[in-house]
Amino acid sequence: MRERDEVFISSHYFFSQSALELNSLQPMKFLNILCSILTSLHFINFTKRYSKMPDVQNRDLPKIIKRLQLIKSLISLEEEDEITTHVSKLEQFVLTPELIHLISYLKEKSYSKAVIAIEVFINQHHNLTVYSDPEIEGLKLEAKSLEAKLNKLSNEKADLEKLIHEFGVRHNKELGELILKILKFRKNKAKGTPKETEAEEDYKNYSQEFEVSKNEKIAELTDEELLEIKKKYRKASKLCHPDVVSEDQKELADKLFAELNAAYERNDLQKVTEILKNLEKGNFFVNKSDAINEKQLMKTEIEKLKIRIRELQQQMQLIKESDAYKTINSIKDWDSYFKETKEKLENQAKELESEESNTNY
Repeated sequence: MRERDEVFISSHYFFSQSALELNSLQPMKFLNILCSILTSLHFINFTKRYSKMPDVQNRDLPKIIKRLQLIKSLISLEEEDEITTHVSKLEQFVLTPELIHLISYLKEKSYSKAVIAIEVFINQHHNLTVYSDPEIEGLKLEAKSLEAKLNKLSNEKADLEKLIHEFGVRHNKELGELILKILKFRKNKAKGTPKETEAEEDYKNYSQEFEVSKNEKIAELTDEELLEIKKKYRKASKLCHPDVVSEDQKELADKLFAELNAAYERNDLQKVTEILKNLEKGNFFVNKSDAINEKQLMKTEIEKLKIRIRELQQQMQLIKESDAYKTINSIKDWDSYFKETKEKLENQAKELESEESNTNY
């Protein structure tokens, strides 16, 4: 079909659909609407001829058309505040010149032109839309909801682990040498007694742990920076979480997610920012809910997500029931706690040292 014929059919469609409304309008208003119609049709004809921009992908067409129909309904309902939200969502698709032109009408609040452009687009692309199984759409939305819940739980678990890790690092830094000194005194004191083996094991195990962790550092961040790193971590984890990416990307996601978690535990704001920027720029990963189109596979994936969510919930419960977390959670002021504990340990170390000196003497 030639372009001239397409324009004729489109214009005939509008005149036949709107004949009664147009006949009741004043001549000047009628002329304005007619100009809007011809402007839209001329633009579409022109962009088809000269534009190098990509065509709308068939897989996106159903969503684009539904979004446009929703925007048209909002215009008719005079819900202007809601229109902006849906325009932003429309801009996330690959846009053709006609869609760009249509969006510009909406942003300019030229709603009469926008409605006409929406009708033109839907009419031209109606036969190109790909059938979309409503059950698949429902399953995809369910999977996305579960992915969001999984990511939220994963973030909460990461925060719990980060809290315990930060406390452990500070504990080793401020009290580690004192504890090691006390364990050494106890080991010496227990020589030749039934408690000798136990005391030696305690000293050996703590000594090994202390050597591994004593040089570990956590950056000190301001309250503002702590909020920033938390926000960026959550955004990055959503983009690369290994439990929600497609199977062929899982290995890469595992490595990147581990790197992200390590940086988050160290309060390495620069590294977390760098990872997030690369993820946003690179578009590395596709969510399973977007990659799967077969009904049975989607149902299987939903069950896997539910199992993983239950596992995370159980892991978080174990963390919250642990002695370490209960102790940390009960401490209201870390500075006061470490100061008081250090004083107690110093007194204990002095007593043991005094006992050892007296024994040797």
